[in-house]
Amino acid sequence: MNEAGNLYIDLQKNLIKDGPKFLSHTLIVKEHKAYLKPTISAMLFCVVYIVIGFFLISLASYVYYDSAKLDLAIFLGGFGIAIGTFGVSLIQPFLKNASFDKSTGLFENSSDRNVKLARIVSLQINNKVVLRKQALNYSCFELNMLTKSGRRINIINHNNLPQLTADAEKLADFLQVELSDHCRQIIL
Repeated sequence: MNEAGNLYIDLQKNLIKDGPKFLSHTLIVKEHKAYLKPTISAMLFCVVYIVIGFFLISLASYVYYDSAKLDLAIFLGGFGIAIGTFGVSLIQPFLKNASFDKSTGLFENSSDRNVKLARIVSLQINNKVVLRKQALNYSCFELNMLTKSGRRINIINHNNLPQLTADAEKLADFLQVELSDHCRQIIL
C-alpha cells in the first residue's frame, strides 16, 4: 500500500521465475473462444523422452527374456522408467488447458480460480532473464492479465517475443482490453 492507502502493484515484477527457451504455445482464436495450443516442437521434445523410456523398458524385458541377465535388465528398466517419468513430467505443463470463453464469460486455466472475462482490465508483456547456474542465461517473456481486483495471472511464458506479441495483440483484441508492453523500452 502507498501513502494514500491505495494498493500498489508492481507490474514490472515477473510472476514466474523460470520459462522455456523455445516457443511453447500459440494462441488460437475462434468465434467465441481463445485458447493456448502447445506447439508441435514443444510436444515432440517431451515425447522423445517418453519414447526413449518406453524403448529402454522394452529392451530390458527383451534382455531378461532372452538372456536372463537380471542386473542388466534392472539397470535398463530403471533407466527407462526414469527417462520416461521425466518426459511425462515435462509434457504435463504443455497439456494444461488455458482458455477464454465468451459463451461462459470465463477464463479457465486449471491452476488458478476461474476469472470472469468482464473483470479482466488489461494484458501485459514482461521481460525477464532466466538465470542458470550451469548454463547460459537467456531472455524469456511473460504474458499476464490484470483483473479489477488487482490480481495478476500468468497466461503464457516463453522466449519468442514476436510470437508472444502477436498472440497478445490478438487476445487483447478478442477481450477488448488494453495491452501494455513493458519489453519495448528494454528490447527495442
